[in-house]
Amino acid sequence: MARKKVVQTTEYTVTRIAYSVGDVPDKLSNLAQALGDLRSELWNKYGSLQAWGIDKNTIIKNIRNAPELRALYGSERFNLSSEIWERTVQAVIDDIHTVQEAAIVQVIRKIYSTFKPEKKQVIKGKKTRLVDNPETSFRDELTKSLNSQEWRQYPLISRWVRQYYKRGHTWVDNQIVINALGSNMKGKVSHKGKVTTYQIPGFMNGKKVSWISISVLTGRVTPSSGRLRFIINDSGNVELHYPKTTKIEVNPSKDNLGVDKGVTEGFYGSNGIAYAKGLGSVINDASDRRTKKNKKRQKLFAISKKVDPAKSARILENNLGRKKANRLDIRKRQTITQIIRTDTKKIFDNFGEVVAEDLSKYIKGKKRSKAVNRKLNEWSKGELQKALDEISIRKGGVVKLVNPAYTSQVDHRNGTLLGKRLGDQFLTFDGVVLQADQNAATNIKTRGSDLQITKFMKKEQIHRILLERTALFLSELGHSLESAVSMGWLDEKHLGRGKPLRRRR
Repeated sequence: MARKKVVQTTEYTVTRIAYSVGDVPDKLSNLAQALGDLRSELWNKYGSLQAWGIDKNTIIKNIRNAPELRALYGSERFNLSSEIWERTVQAVIDDIHTVQEAAIVQVIRKIYSTFKPEKKQVIKGKKTRLVDNPETSFRDELTKSLNSQEWRQYPLISRWVRQYYKRGHTWVDNQIVINALGSNMKGKVSHKGKVTTYQIPGFMNGKKVSWISISVLTGRVTPSSGRLRFIINDSGNVELHYPKTTKIEVNPSKDNLGVDKGVTEGFYGSNGIAYAKGLGSVINDASDRRTKKNKKRQKLFAISKKVDPAKSARILENNLGRKKANRLDIRKRQTITQIIRTDTKKIFDNFGEVVAEDLSKYIKGKKRSKAVNRKLNEWSKGELQKALDEISIRKGGVVKLVNPAYTSQVDHRNGTLLGKRLGDQFLTFDGVVLQADQNAATNIKTRGSDLQITKFMKKEQIHRILLERTALFLSELGHSLESAVSMGWLDEKHLGRGKPLRRRR
């Protein structure tokens, strides 16, 4: 009897949205406004560096125990119940810590590119390899200091933190956060048919809590675990955002695929298949349509300044609103998300590992026209990476990010800088014409296993390595870099790069 194939299972959590039924009580809007004031005060206080490395429960204890903090940020000032106040403070501090984590990622990147350890020889089998010696670097010490406020004693780290972390503020006043499993919420959630009714703790009436009832269409599910977030949208309805844990089957495939992120199509694979086709047309059409619309809006706005105040107010109210524009923008984003994620699922259905470019760092480029810049600003490279990260978790896949420098200028057949990219074609030194995006995707796939080129290496160092590989390849053919330039195999711009930068005075 044949053995059954073992399929590993895993779980992932997503956020689902349910909508309210019936009218929204005015008390709920007033409560959201009061919580917005609390949220704004907390961001003003802890949105700088005061919450860095401090647990949210510690901050709550400090507010409750310190009279001066309690007078400014306590539940008594906003006439809120202890339950709703505590959940809001926890959510705010979590948001602040999330922003700080994003800054920490950038600081760690600077630490690893600046403080490089010495190399030591290690014998593995019959080969001798050079590996990093962590004892000769401050990387671990500096990285651990970012978990608390110890980094303040290092002037260089302090400068990097100030560079990448900017204090935040908030004016969000349409959200209510509760924990349905809290001790005060027992018996406050009921389910009948497809409707779930929640009793939300509102304002204090003396020593008693006034509860606000809201009904949400949730189907057969009763969302009652985790952090529940009620959001009053622009149309006046209430959205319930709740977590949902789902079990999935892991894709057993071990094959890997290199993908090149693009504007015309979302991804171009090293297997020669384009994914998320039509993305470029959606972006271009939306950008051109919005540009024409804004030009007409600007003319109306100029007219409104020249007429009497009453007519100006009518123009601003009836002709220069943002409701329709916001709806179109939301629809465009949903279309882009659907195009990207539909084909991203196809990728992880067939491949277990995806190698992609790390485009999180701002890349300076040449000056472009306003129209080109406008369309590049519409490019959803963040949505592309988000789709890879989230769907890889759902499908049990792996995403490996590599350094993107020179991936589109290298001939994947020999790993050299010979040849040149022209549009969708890559012209090789021996006359073969390759598809440029597939060539770049293949280079990205190869770079995933390149031990010499690391993720955070500077482009000048990468260019120096590629130039050495090109010179070695040419020497085997009996040529030099200069002769390759004279024959048109190598672009002469490469001979001027890789040199140490001149110091500015």
